[in-house]
Amino acid sequence: MKVYNTLKKSFEELKLGNTVKIYVCGITAYDYSHIGHARTFVFFDVLRRYLEYKGYRVLYVQNFTDVDDKIVKRAVEEGKTQKEIAEKFINEFLKDMSALNIKKPDYMPKVTDHIDDIIKAIERLIELGYAYEVENENGRDVYFHVPSFENYGELSGMSLEELNRHRIEPNPKKKDVKDFALWKSAKEEDFKAEAVFHSPWGYGRPGWHIECSVMSAKYLGIPFDIHGGGKDLIFPHHENERAQSYALFGVEPVRYWIHCDFVMIRGEKMSKSLGNIIRIRDLLKYGEALRYFLLTAFYRSPLNYSESSIEKAKKSYNYLKNTLLNLDMEISALKSFGEDRGGIGFDSRVYIKEFETAMDFLNTPKALATFHEFSRAVNKNLYKMSLKELESCFNTFMTFSKILGLFERYERVPTLTKDLVELVKERERARREKDFEKADKIREYFRERGIMLIDTPEGTRWFTKYF
Repeated sequence: MKVYNTLKKSFEELKLGNTVKIYVCGITAYDYSHIGHARTFVFFDVLRRYLEYKGYRVLYVQNFTDVDDKIVKRAVEEGKTQKEIAEKFINEFLKDMSALNIKKPDYMPKVTDHIDDIIKAIERLIELGYAYEVENENGRDVYFHVPSFENYGELSGMSLEELNRHRIEPNPKKKDVKDFALWKSAKEEDFKAEAVFHSPWGYGRPGWHIECSVMSAKYLGIPFDIHGGGKDLIFPHHENERAQSYALFGVEPVRYWIHCDFVMIRGEKMSKSLGNIIRIRDLLKYGEALRYFLLTAFYRSPLNYSESSIEKAKKSYNYLKNTLLNLDMEISALKSFGEDRGGIGFDSRVYIKEFETAMDFLNTPKALATFHEFSRAVNKNLYKMSLKELESCFNTFMTFSKILGLFERYERVPTLTKDLVELVKERERARREKDFEKADKIREYFRERGIMLIDTPEGTRWFTKYF
């Protein structure tokens, strides 16, 4: 497998042990999640699934930032606590992820559950000479001194001039404009939102970046294999996180940094200032077709969203869905009628190899193209294949689906009992004799039992009404 390592600025062969340790930055829980979030988490879910398919054990951690400036601001505006705001949007996020078939991480740590760990890490950074305290009217702030880490800027690729322009936290008492907060002394709004914690520097709360250095180390150890997130996190979040972790542990903390590109709306990046944020919950009416859409662009490329693009994805998804149903119905029919055919020597392995070749580069659009190529071949030869060939195709179809996270709620077409087979045959005789009243009564009998009968050139087929 090859991935694009943001730190090295090139594609690299993944060199992994039996257990792959992955940390993906989660949401800041102050609002409903949008499709930019969805793209990132669907992609890393597919990466996880493919690694598991290849035989690796995956240890997957995804955090929640549940105390932050934006959470405090919303809490104050709504007259609520930081905890109430964060819990609400964490729960909404989990609903969205479930609807998108995203597997639960092994660990989902929250910042507020790791305050003591964060304080100890900050104390250590001060002790090592990487951080310093600054007095202010509210207590003391603690900053990471960026010039103390000589490799700062390597992850983002920014020049010294560019880094100096990105003053994240203006403060005339900072030693350097690039220095960033590890601990923020509590302000009035923090107390209103009950977002304050006791520390050696007085009441306050952690800065944004230190949390991920602490939690990734706690759950995965240092170094770990893969750190993921959206492209927007490269700077300042991941740049700062790398600096902190390197300072704390004395080694390169992450082997492979992987980032997803943006979702674009009519050629523009989603942003609140442009008013073009599209929430996941507003697109769940598309069902699994939304997940399909999010995989239609290579992770290193922007994904352009429009109503027409998601409708196109829905049609493509439905083609696969119909292939699955036709394939399963044919298997059930041959089993139920006790029939078989000689077969045509259909071999799925060529498609499996093509699919794996695409996925070895995490090229999901190419993998989807192979999936469709395979489906077209199945549809073309559906009524020629033997039962063994059909079942092999079904297994291949479900293998592709499992890796991509599609058709997770699919229910197999049932094999009919002998008495129901006889009823099907009786209905076919009634139709040949133009006794449509009897044929309709038999169809209704099946419908009441959750089985829908359909007539094809090859005879009667059926599926459950839940599909």
